[in-house]
Amino acid sequence: MIAAFVLGLTGSLGHCATMCGGVTVLLARRGVTQGWHWALVQLGRVFSYAILGSFAGWLGQGLMPEMEMADAHGSHGAIPVLSGFGIWQGGLALLTAVLAFYMALAMLGTVPSPELLLVQITHRWGRLMRRLTIQPRRSTVQAGPLTAFGLGMAWGLLPCGLVLAALLAAAVAGSPLLGGATMLLFGVGTWPLTWGIRLLSRRPNWQTAVPRLRVIGAIAVVLFGVQMSLRGLAMWGWVSHLHVGNVMLW
Repeated sequence: MIAAFVLGLTGSLGHCATMCGGVTVLLARRGVTQGWHWALVQLGRVFSYAILGSFAGWLGQGLMPEMEMADAHGSHGAIPVLSGFGIWQGGLALLTAVLAFYMALAMLGTVPSPELLLVQITHRWGRLMRRLTIQPRRSTVQAGPLTAFGLGMAWGLLPCGLVLAALLAAAVAGSPLLGGATMLLFGVGTWPLTWGIRLLSRRPNWQTAVPRLRVIGAIAVVLFGVQMSLRGLAMWGWVSHLHVGNVMLW
């Protein structure tokens, strides 16, 4: 879960800075990019992530590694043998790592962004957001708290490769509670950038900083991919799990 927080915190530097800039423009049409409205938007977005993470954790729960004791040496004692569930769980972690490495390359512009594979879904999402953010005619009433929170939840459903990588990590967590917590921390990790992008976009030459942010974000996503690779290999028994206190790094 710590890795998910770091992924959100640093990965968003090179990804959300460009992808989510247009979202803030749409939200500004409803006047929810200031003060407590913006805070509710952010809460709604993270709430969507937590719900998606719980669902991913529920799906991954069936892939929880189970240790079956098999007597390999007769009376000399039993040794743990990883079941097929653990094999699938390790494979899911390695798939997460592959997606993370691909995301890092996409952030550097080396390969096409994975969002291009979801372009049709993204277009439908964009049409929905444009409808939701249309200011009612002749209305001078500012959007209420439920509207701000709901728009944030809709934002959380934006198809995004970085979110997909985090969701795979939530599935590896292996339970709805841990999956939801993983995505919650991921969402909280993206807060600094999504709060700062509104201020950054006001600067005339803010886009000149984007390449540097992408490099920093890509490095962080690579480190996340390495962690997930080691976790997958550890689940397969190829390397040992590493614990720091009660925290399992992989």
